Amino acid sequence: MPPSASSSNPTPMPAVDRIAALPLDFLVIGGGIGGLAVAYVLSKSGHRVRVLEKRDLDVPGGGHRVPPNLSKILRHWVGEEELRKVSTRCVGTPFHHLRTGNLVGYLHWKPAVMAETGGEFLMMHHDDIVRMLYRLATEAGAQIDFHTEVTSIQQGTDRFPNPSVTLANGDVLTADMIIGADGYRSKVREVVLEEEDVAKPGGMTLYTGVVKAEDMLKDPELRPYALSDEWPIWMGPHRSVCGHPVRAKKEFFFHVYSWNGLDGQEQAGEESWEELFPTEKLNLDGHGPKVQRLIRMTPHLIRTRFMTRPGGIDDWVDSTGRIVLLGDAAHPSFPGGSHPAAMAVEDAVVFGSLFSHLRTLDQIPSFTSAYQELRERRCELVKLADIANAQMVAMPDGPLAQARDEDMRRRKDEWDEGTLKAQFEEIAEIFLYDAGDAAEEWWVNWGRFSEIAREQPHVVDFSNFATVTVSEE
Repeated sequence: MPPSASSSNPTPMPAVDRIAALPLDFLVIGGGIGGLAVAYVLSKSGHRVRVLEKRDLDVPGGGHRVPPNLSKILRHWVGEEELRKVSTRCVGTPFHHLRTGNLVGYLHWKPAVMAETGGEFLMMHHDDIVRMLYRLATEAGAQIDFHTEVTSIQQGTDRFPNPSVTLANGDVLTADMIIGADGYRSKVREVVLEEEDVAKPGGMTLYTGVVKAEDMLKDPELRPYALSDEWPIWMGPHRSVCGHPVRAKKEFFFHVYSWNGLDGQEQAGEESWEELFPTEKLNLDGHGPKVQRLIRMTPHLIRTRFMTRPGGIDDWVDSTGRIVLLGDAAHPSFPGGSHPAAMAVEDAVVFGSLFSHLRTLDQIPSFTSAYQELRERRCELVKLADIANAQMVAMPDGPLAQARDEDMRRRKDEWDEGTLKAQFEEIAEIFLYDAGDAAEEWWVNWGRFSEIAREQPHVVDFSNFATVTVSEE
């Protein structure tokens, strides 16, 4: 079944600006999208936040699809005008054959349909999202420390419950809580799970590139893509390519998905966004000349290997209740999916909304438990949807691929028929979700009652109970 849209009001509830009665000291390990987003929402609630990032803002990156469930959050945070400066609204997705370039089908992201979700489908560069969140977090009062590597994390004890981290320079920092937003290969996760991370290859390697729009404009066949408001996808056997404009059409980004080593490309690389791979080493057999020229416009690509964890990540909170995982550290996303950034920011909104209600330390366990409960199932289902969509456009030649193509040709302009029907229903549920609503709904239905119970003494009046005699027979 599709991810639950427990808060499916198309007009989203505004983010609650609430100052926590009990502000805490938070250390956030990782200054990517999730880390900066949670730093912002916690700082807005009066908590004291310090982010530790081993790199800085100038790191290689690609593009993100920003679906309505994310765009409505960013719009609320920065305003429509600021968001427009660095984004492009996606109007549709043309599906092409990778070998021939022939158009197979077209999926319209219709404004009327998007309006029902409360947001828009935007296309942005990773760097623009990160800098936007950095500005928000610092203006809200968060401290961001770049070039600050964490080498170890220490749990608190019964006597001294506050956890701490040790930095590469030997400094030790202590806080009330630690949030691990340190990505796929999270150091914090190993502390939370109390075991070494075990990841296995998931059968897909992703290659990410960005080219200048001005270079594409010189090529008559690539020029339309640089100027368009679309997210084109090229479908091939065990290989697909997608791309779209970023930085308000100043650049064009693309992903190449290589599956199971069956496309002539060895499955290799690390589960990270830090490995640069020479473009000349990428096997482009089976790609039409237009796509080949696009890919070769950049000298290097970012190589990211999809990994799975068969045992799953059952716990997002450590045994002391003071160390929490967020984003890819909690639920590693599918590289190249449409929703990793959205899931990380949603995590941040839910976590921050819950902790804006903090009045006593006794509430922390219920808040962290609610955070995982509200987020875990949704993140899992959204990831499965990303994987399924990526596999659909990389089917091997045969009857299934032919049926897919025929359905796309026949239903080019239909939302509610054919193979794409279930997928659209699924993504509609994803788009309708409002993270702030989800957290506030939990608070109204559960959280506030536990708070009332703590504030009121529990006295049992035995005067109304009848005497009960227990037989010894």
